[in-house]
Amino acid sequence: MKNLYLLFFVALIASCKKDNTPKPFIATKAVVKDAGLIAFKAAPLADNQLKISFSKQLQKTPSKIILKQDTATLVVADVTSENSGVSSATVTYPFKPGVAYNFVVQAAVATDTIYHYTIPSYSHQYVSAYNYKQVLQLHQSLGTNAFDISPSRNYLFITDNVANTLYLKRINLQTLGVEDIGTNPTSGPIRAIADDELLRYGDNSTENVPATSAGGNDQAVLARYNVNTHRYSFVDFVSSGYGRISRVINNHVLVVNPIYTAKTASLINLGDLSRVQYPLNDFDFTRIYENSFGHILYNGMLVNTSNGAFSNVINLDANSGLLDVDDATGYVFTSSYLKNAAGDPLSGFNAYKSGVRVFQSDYVYGRSFSLPIIFNIKNDVVIYYQWFPYDTRVNIDGYYSLNLKTGESKLIQDDSDVYARFDYQQPDGSVISVRADRVYKLTLK
Repeated sequence: MKNLYLLFFVALIASCKKDNTPKPFIATKAVVKDAGLIAFKAAPLADNQLKISFSKQLQKTPSKIILKQDTATLVVADVTSENSGVSSATVTYPFKPGVAYNFVVQAAVATDTIYHYTIPSYSHQYVSAYNYKQVLQLHQSLGTNAFDISPSRNYLFITDNVANTLYLKRINLQTLGVEDIGTNPTSGPIRAIADDELLRYGDNSTENVPATSAGGNDQAVLARYNVNTHRYSFVDFVSSGYGRISRVINNHVLVVNPIYTAKTASLINLGDLSRVQYPLNDFDFTRIYENSFGHILYNGMLVNTSNGAFSNVINLDANSGLLDVDDATGYVFTSSYLKNAAGDPLSGFNAYKSGVRVFQSDYVYGRSFSLPIIFNIKNDVVIYYQWFPYDTRVNIDGYYSLNLKTGESKLIQDDSDVYARFDYQQPDGSVISVRADRVYKLTLK
């Protein structure tokens, strides 16, 4: 038996000596290169949580992010790719208010070199003024033209695209109940006339269509549609390819008729279908503003629904445009665009009262802002949304409050979403927010 053990031991030693399998090369020390600053977006998710995202257009793909305080390493997190191609990392750490942190972003190793980017001087601030309640999930949004709020402000109508079938839904804004109205055979705009009636493109069942039409391929039937009876009634022929249709204000709507044949725009009284017509040779139909829910606006002017006359609210320069007027407070909001020395477009907005500018924002490249489609301004404070592009500085997307008397602006709700939103601010401080994938109700905490 001893001999067997001896033979086994000798054989084992021999086999170890004969193992000539090549071992993989392991670099003993990689070269670390300081790659400078990196463009990023910071989105606080909670008091102890931060999401940092990086553009898919970076030449070197980030692989890790390291949270540091001075020279001490606090957290190391992996950077992963999202479906959109953007890469991001979520860092969880008990951040302390007012404390400055910094990040090292490690790019993927190229041969034996590691690139370190830096994000300096980050102070965590998570603020949340609202509770979010999902009212409706959308499969595919059709944009701002596919929803409207009834003049009573009791209902919101919206079209959802589900596997190329269009479904019309009505949301009760008091109860948040969602009602299926039925499929929508046309993808045209919807405009609310009443709680149970819409303007939309008609179909073959549309009643009272004239025997002779304006003709041409650029023609659609605009009809009243009753959501209870599902009956269509003719209103006018409009342009399907180039048309603009305002919201319904004071039971009037401004539309573009077929541009190649009728060559007119019309302000239509929906009560008796009388109209004021504007020949297109001196009317720029592209300047009908479709996203004013309180007024009919054309070319930076108010349209008087009684007689069709235009009036200036404020004198604007060539780089500015009228956004809307808050009738309750008299504030007028305008947008402005400038270019810096490099030719980059910079955006900002202004507020006026009694013809005097009372606020002018800074001008920022790539920044977008979203004022509410229906205001609730209290004590001269307006709440609006800002979204920032990737930058080497810390910018936080979200809702901001702006005191129009003092000019003080502060973040009140972290909320980062690249898609446009349309916010109806209700008198109780809550917000109905229509977004690309959902409808929310935001309620003050």
